[in-house]
Amino acid sequence: MNQSKTTWLCRWIESNLVWTSRMVCSATLATGLFAPATVALGLDADPQVTKALSFKPRQTNVNYEVVAPADAASCTGRFEKKDGVDGLSVYNANGQLIRRFLDSNNDRQVDQWCYYKDGIEVYRDIDSDFNSTADEYRWLGTNGTRWAIDKDEDGTVDSWKRISPEELTLEAIEAVKAGDAKRFNSLLLSSSEIADLGLGEEKTVALRDKIQATADSVAEFIKSQKSLKYITASTRWAHFAADKPGLIPAGSEGATKDVIAYENVIAIVENDGTSTQVLIGTMVQVDGLWKLTDCPRIVTDGNTLADGGFFFPAVAQNRSASSPATSEGISPALQTLFTQLEKLDAEIAARPDADKLATAHEAKAETLIKLIDATKGTSEMELWVRQFVDSISSATMQDEFPKGLTYLSKMETSLANMPGGKSLLPYVVYRVISTEYQVESIKPNANFTRLQDNYMEKLEDYANTYSDSPFAAEAMVQIALNYELSSDEAKAKSWYDRVATNFAETSDGKKSKGALNRLNLANRKFAIAGKTIDNKSVETAKFAGKPVVVHYWASWCQPCKQDMATLQKLTDRRPNTFQVVGINLDNERERALTALDQTPANWPHIFDGQGFESDLAVGLGVLSVPVTILIDKDGMVAMSASHFSAEMETKLEMLLAEGKGAPNQAANAKPAPGIPANARVNGAANNQQKAPPPNNNQRPGGQQQKGQPAKNQPPRK
Repeated sequence: MNQSKTTWLCRWIESNLVWTSRMVCSATLATGLFAPATVALGLDADPQVTKALSFKPRQTNVNYEVVAPADAASCTGRFEKKDGVDGLSVYNANGQLIRRFLDSNNDRQVDQWCYYKDGIEVYRDIDSDFNSTADEYRWLGTNGTRWAIDKDEDGTVDSWKRISPEELTLEAIEAVKAGDAKRFNSLLLSSSEIADLGLGEEKTVALRDKIQATADSVAEFIKSQKSLKYITASTRWAHFAADKPGLIPAGSEGATKDVIAYENVIAIVENDGTSTQVLIGTMVQVDGLWKLTDCPRIVTDGNTLADGGFFFPAVAQNRSASSPATSEGISPALQTLFTQLEKLDAEIAARPDADKLATAHEAKAETLIKLIDATKGTSEMELWVRQFVDSISSATMQDEFPKGLTYLSKMETSLANMPGGKSLLPYVVYRVISTEYQVESIKPNANFTRLQDNYMEKLEDYANTYSDSPFAAEAMVQIALNYELSSDEAKAKSWYDRVATNFAETSDGKKSKGALNRLNLANRKFAIAGKTIDNKSVETAKFAGKPVVVHYWASWCQPCKQDMATLQKLTDRRPNTFQVVGINLDNERERALTALDQTPANWPHIFDGQGFESDLAVGLGVLSVPVTILIDKDGMVAMSASHFSAEMETKLEMLLAEGKGAPNQAANAKPAPGIPANARVNGAANNQQKAPPPNNNQRPGGQQQKGQPAKNQPPRK
């Protein structure tokens, strides 16, 4: 290995020990750890390597691959580039990746420490300011979705960038277990977040008082657990339980925005096989992030779990009267099912051979059916129905569970006669339609044209049958998008309008309104603005006097990269005659940067990390990529389409031929509908939790959609 790589390797060991213990690279490490190719990392190679394998995530509640010192000699390491990023990869004796230490900015210093379980990355420490100490912590893969910020780099979470409702209760329990009131308080709504909710004055004052009272009482609650021992260092978080969230609409009691909240949330914890219910209370969503408002309370009487809700007082209920729980919390029968479900999930995650995998999926389906039966007629039933449908549908679409469609169809039939089941039918029926399509599409010699026509017919029947259901809104968007990609703009607008009108306050409604904006851009003034991937400001309005091409793209989209290559050749051939502005819809900056390394596109690229939920995507209803908008020298939309096609290139050449002396046609032009004429697309929607990174499957017509399943499979969220 050359000297620069050896020096960098010394630095990663040192930087990785910033919070553990400082160490100096030995002469042995500097001269002999790496040969030009793969070398063994273990006791026989160098004791420093065994030390490297003993490094731990900075946060404690991480389930990752731990290598015993005796097994270190069987591990191997490679200095390699993956996805355009240099790093040291460590593999176990089975050749499975267990660690990655990355240098994302090429300064020869590690800034990301990645930990794996079963070959899947489950946790990452990140040094975002490149000062050798982690200041962000991300739980990934099977470990969840949390993203924590540690501004002072002391190892304690100061705030959260992303956390789900379920994980919020887990973190609350972990904070109590650790006896850390500061950690718990980072989960509470802050004063600025309360203000951002836009509640009326009375509710705002009451909520501030509630948060202050909680902050004052948390330390006492934590202290009480030392003697009561309902939550101890060995306590394990088991489950999240809550009714569906509720919405406080804008205009209600002085509220200026919609507010989404859970009431009477329960965390179920275990101590040596004994379950206890912990009342977490009210949880509120602010800017896509979930936060707490209450001090936890142990439920010991098995009766009233809450005295009332902050936003919805009427939802206080005696859960034990409608669910099979004992005075200790959850019933032994349910606990047995929970334990069985957990074991089956672990078995499936281990990826056994096809027969065993199918058997495990069937056992999981049967277990979930028992949980649905045990909770039928209660608010908890919806949780298990959704889990049943989502897990069986996913396994079936991935060709892991041949009997999956049979199970889904039986559930659809049984729900109609089950207490509380009819309200869940729209959710189940939609997933059955999507799953059937996927199963048929992967068969040999599948007739995709006939499949697509049949799928669209079923979707339209479904959307008309369940027209009031929010799940129908999702189906309507897919119908509209299909018509749009098939160049039937009139039908596309009709379906988008149904969603925008009937589901205006939902994410689908806002995206549909944005799609209508986009489809009506022709001959309208249009401009956008934002921060680029390297944190600079860009505004298309500042390029007045020459045409501008706005190009929406993502790293996983091959048609996008083809467009970018065409645009790069054109800009090289016609330098300084027109401007391209990219809008990247990846959720991770590193993915976008890697793609730009592989496909040069030398123009500014707007990036905010919100993907398809960003304002610039929602405001124009960008549901698939690429999307391309051509603006003339006066800021008027000359053409919009998916690709930068030959037709659009011809139109651009015409605009360039007109020259600077052409008359200004935009003076009396109307702005694009719903879009500010002077600056940017903004205020389109509240950001939601991000979907998983999309795959590389291509849509018909050469476009790719976020979260799309296998080729010719119906897109799903």
